[in-house]
Amino acid sequence: MIDEGRLYPLVGERLRKLREEYQSPKGRMTQAELASMVSLERTSITNIEKGAQKVQLHVLYRLCEVLGAHVSDVLPSMVEVQKAEVAEPSAEFELGGRTYQTTPKVQQRLSELLTNIEARRGSAHQ
Repeated sequence: MIDEGRLYPLVGERLRKLREEYQSPKGRMTQAELASMVSLERTSITNIEKGAQKVQLHVLYRLCEVLGAHVSDVLPSMVEVQKAEVAEPSAEFELGGRTYQTTPKVQQRLSELLTNIEARRGSAHQ
């Protein structure tokens, strides 16, 4: 799964680096100059570079075109933006003479269900 909290800041950081490295006759390109060239507000460029604003695909292409870069230069790899898997705590559960690995929540719910089943059997036999 993609972690948007990593994706957009990485894209923004790469766009900022390209903008700062871009040399025009006036020197380093400003956010205002770049914004003007792609029909955005300067604050949008600021927010995109910070990762606070999701850059639309057509805008990303325009930004790359102006900065003389390929979109692939800006987009991070899947490995860079994948969410880290968080392992859930493990619990053992015995059923029918076999032991199973499960999460504590599942273990608790199964125990409740089996207790209810046993209670119903017990009341049915009385």
